[in-house]
Amino acid sequence: MNTVEKLLEAIKEQAELFLIENGVFAPFATYIRANGDLTYISAYSESSDSEEMYNLLLLGAYDDLKDNDVRVYAIGLDGKYQGKDVLVIEFILSDKDEDKYQQIYPYKITDKGVIFDEQL
Repeated sequence: MNTVEKLLEAIKEQAELFLIENGVFAPFATYIRANGDLTYISAYSESSDSEEMYNLLLLGAYDDLKDNDVRVYAIGLDGKYQGKDVLVIEFILSDKDEDKYQQIYPYKITDKGVIFDEQL
């Protein structure tokens, strides 16, 4: 499993935990170091504003990616696309805006857990 695949699985697992517990989740982030270690990050907003939390995580990503040991940073967002619940994962590869990539995964919460469909 490569670095991005490991980070993708970590984001999906964390999203699943939040969804099972609360049915929704606020933006959160994870990054992976060169040695494969993952670091999980959350943001806090007194107003519970998802956009504000996302912006805090994005600023943190740009700071963390200045460390040459941090390989890839990802932010997980709960959203809607074409009427479906989706997990949006934004991969950030450097402190430049053009180095951001999104993947979108529809999901369903069932009595057995969360089922993620194929990427849109």
